Amino acid sequence: MPRHQPGNSLRAARELYLEVTNDPSARPLVVASWQRSIEYEVKSGSLNAPYLDNPNLDSPLARAALPILDTLHEQLADDPVSTMITDRNGVVLSRKVSHEGLTTHLNRVRLAPGHVFSERYVGTNGIGTALASGRPVVIAGRQHYVEDLREFHCAAVPILHPTRRTLLGAFNLTSIRQGSDGMLMAFARSVAAQIEAEIEAITSRRERALFQDYMEACSSARPGPVLALNRDVVMMNEQLSTAVTGPDHHALLDHAREMADHPRLEGTRSIPLPSGRVAELRISRCRREDSDAGAVFRVRLIGRAQSTPALSVPPVRSGLGLVGSAPHWLRAVADSETAFVAGTWLHLLGEAGVGKRTLVEALHRAHGAGRRLQTREAPLSDSPAVTECWLHDIGELLAERSDVLLLSDVHLLGDQLRQRLTDLLLRRDGGATAQVVLTSQPSMVGADDELDRLCGASVEVPALRHRYGDTEQLARFFLRKYRPSGESRFSGDALTVLRRCPWPENVRQLESVIRGLARQRSGRMIQAQDLPPECRVSSNKVLTTIEALERDAILRGLMDHNSNVQRTAQDLGISRATMYRKMRRYGIVPSSLT
Repeated sequence: MPRHQPGNSLRAARELYLEVTNDPSARPLVVASWQRSIEYEVKSGSLNAPYLDNPNLDSPLARAALPILDTLHEQLADDPVSTMITDRNGVVLSRKVSHEGLTTHLNRVRLAPGHVFSERYVGTNGIGTALASGRPVVIAGRQHYVEDLREFHCAAVPILHPTRRTLLGAFNLTSIRQGSDGMLMAFARSVAAQIEAEIEAITSRRERALFQDYMEACSSARPGPVLALNRDVVMMNEQLSTAVTGPDHHALLDHAREMADHPRLEGTRSIPLPSGRVAELRISRCRREDSDAGAVFRVRLIGRAQSTPALSVPPVRSGLGLVGSAPHWLRAVADSETAFVAGTWLHLLGEAGVGKRTLVEALHRAHGAGRRLQTREAPLSDSPAVTECWLHDIGELLAERSDVLLLSDVHLLGDQLRQRLTDLLLRRDGGATAQVVLTSQPSMVGADDELDRLCGASVEVPALRHRYGDTEQLARFFLRKYRPSGESRFSGDALTVLRRCPWPENVRQLESVIRGLARQRSGRMIQAQDLPPECRVSSNKVLTTIEALERDAILRGLMDHNSNVQRTAQDLGISRATMYRKMRRYGIVPSSLT
């Protein structure tokens, strides 16, 4: 049992628990729910149903259920019965009730859209117990754990995905009228079955629409390799499935899903694969349904597969002394080196922290031939005085033919300043100028970007999460760099955690983590539990400083409390609903904490 008991409320709950368990009619499902409620330390004397802002009404469950609830609302006019659906976390998504008296009762206990009615928060209740047990349930009167809910009779039925059979949410009927619980349950089962049937119909329509587009792509005159996918389905023709296997297969799907998740992304993108080949993906959206039904990709494979070095080998360095052996990383380095040696203006694209500046510095060391490397950041202010001074400085540096001018993070320039810089470079373009290297983030550069077209070569530096195998090599390299004595090394579990982390801030973040470990740990093996909380998330989202501090505080609290969300939320002074929302936002997966 928990060490900290809330006192009188818990004692009263235990007394009523004994009464419930001694009742011959008490069902094992209800008894088990009460046991969980006590373990969660839910207070039976007060209701705590946290509120979530903006519940997701764009889910398959909501899209299927809302029209059905509207129809039921008309059929049940003036009946003291409320119909509602919740998501799998117990968040009420929608509530329909036409009886004014029942509306007042429901509002008093906050059984309304946005509020969370999982067992963890309000103990035994129809919604929470159906979700926790995965079974239809009627919770009536004193079977409710919290006193304020004991006037209600609730019948709730879990709603499952029609093909995956995963839990999507629940349908709930609530009444204050004494009557047949069997009738309530029969009605609830019937409505839940309608909702599941509609989800299946929507899913089937979306899949049929995607399949139709996929078949059209496969049956064209020269189909080539074809891939189609959405959140539920992956389809590929035989040409693609035989041509792309192993790590290339997983990498291709990872990139395709990232592209499909951006509904505005169109056109063609080249994707480097672990084998050294390049997959050119041309995306077409499937929009036969009301919402995006998925995407179809025509795939063109370029190059030949290369042998990939084993993960256990020492860090591999290119001719420039840069660590990493992923083929698309080596290709980016080689393409950049070719352009730099030729004196071509170069545009390096890549997410923050991938090593764009490190690459330029390595190119300059190897091939600078006495030239100075001048680096200028985007100005921090848009004031005329600052921008005029910045442009004047750029103009003077351009006049120095012996210089290499690195303009860093040009995606941060405002439209007006970007155009003025473009005009300046156009006037200076020619033999009597410095060699210009630009860096920016790929999502910030459009296909018609004039500044990008000034460069004779454009190279995308891959994100660390796509450099398969390089995470371990870089981690070992940084550990030797910051602990040259070689006293520390990584355990297998630690390396597994490092490889699984998506590293939203890329190599910069990995180096920071290893530097911190090297300063704190010496003379012994670094275990998985020694790694900081940021290594245990699944989100690619780049966080602000405040967000990172908040994420780490949540992770440390969860680890200190053995993944107990309630105690961690109490320590942090936030509600459990807020805690869950932040966990989803930061990609915190409870299973990764142990």
